[in-house]
Amino acid sequence: MSTDGSQDHGGRRLNTATALVGSRWTRLDRVLLVVLLLAYVPGYPGLGIDTREAPNAAALGVAYSLAFLAPVIALGASWRWPRTAAWSALIGGLVAVALGVLDLSGVLAGPAPNAMIVVDAVVAVLGAAVAWRSWALVRS
Repeated sequence: MSTDGSQDHGGRRLNTATALVGSRWTRLDRVLLVVLLLAYVPGYPGLGIDTREAPNAAALGVAYSLAFLAPVIALGASWRWPRTAAWSALIGGLVAVALGVLDLSGVLAGPAPNAMIVVDAVVAVLGAAVAWRSWALVRS
């Protein structure tokens, strides 16, 4: 540790706060993000098993794109910018829960087919797990 409170980790200098948060990102946190991203694939409107026609298809595509982008940012930032990654994962998890619940209730594109009910439930549960884990990282 240097006199300014930073630590040298593999050629990178981290201040004490960043080092503490960075050490809290575990393999489980990253695996949850990857599994959440994979869970989105079969349910992405127009590409996966969801073949419903939605009157708000453009808005729905934007919502799913943002929901997919937040965990990607969190995963990429988790090694270098853990605080940013925690906030991005929290947003991604909350959006995943919201999209899953809204689709299950039929608000997004009408009643969901049986296969989409399973996908939406998996996405909502994984989103809740990601949000819960990242909230602990944000609070630390």
